[in-house]
Amino acid sequence: MQRLRTDRRPLHLQVQQHLLNLIESGTYEPGQQLPSEADLAAQLGISRSTLREALLNLEQEGVITRKHGVGTFVAPGYGHRLESGLERLESILALAARQGMTTQMRGLSVEQVPAGEELAERLDVPPDTPLTCVRRTIVVKRRPAAYLVDYSPVAVLPPQAIGASFSGSVLDLLMEENGIRIREALAEITAINADVLLAEQLEVEPGQALLLLAETLFTDDHGPVWFSRNYFLPDLFRFHVLRR
Repeated sequence: MQRLRTDRRPLHLQVQQHLLNLIESGTYEPGQQLPSEADLAAQLGISRSTLREALLNLEQEGVITRKHGVGTFVAPGYGHRLESGLERLESILALAARQGMTTQMRGLSVEQVPAGEELAERLDVPPDTPLTCVRRTIVVKRRPAAYLVDYSPVAVLPPQAIGASFSGSVLDLLMEENGIRIREALAEITAINADVLLAEQLEVEPGQALLLLAETLFTDDHGPVWFSRNYFLPDLFRFHVLRR
């Protein structure tokens, strides 16, 4: 590997782009382990602190994964991501089907819970309003890809509506089977680190970078009917926004 030729950009960004170019050119393939930090820094002629900053950015973007005590790897799903524009309202199941991928659901949990302060505000209901809570993991290409947690007032979605035929998408159930017309959605996307529960559900190490998409759906009469927290592995998803 040749040493990095620097330009006027911050050095860690140059390193980040250089490593990304190597991955996209096939020098390092999905699932392949990168050289150790010491070797890589020496090969590029940079400090390990600069390298770590570049690797952190690549990890947060889902390009690489780092396993404590093992090493750094190109993300197994890199180059095979599900892509969606945030302006398009569709479920992860519909997104996968549109891109020719099959999904499976596991760990389905359905329960009735009282609305706490945050959920009451999100759904514009009084505190302690009964809500249906649906939790499950979505598997794509035999890999856990997303952990979904949905909330809807029992009056809109009773727990018994989640029956044996439930495919895994509360959004599809509300729109197609319940005939609810969605006027708009408010989506917030942030980067987080997996806690113990999320790490277990998604089969990753605690601290793994994840994308959290928090979304509220509003009906034609402006009322919120559904709030979800969707936790995605960034190496399997790429979200973009079309601005006009």
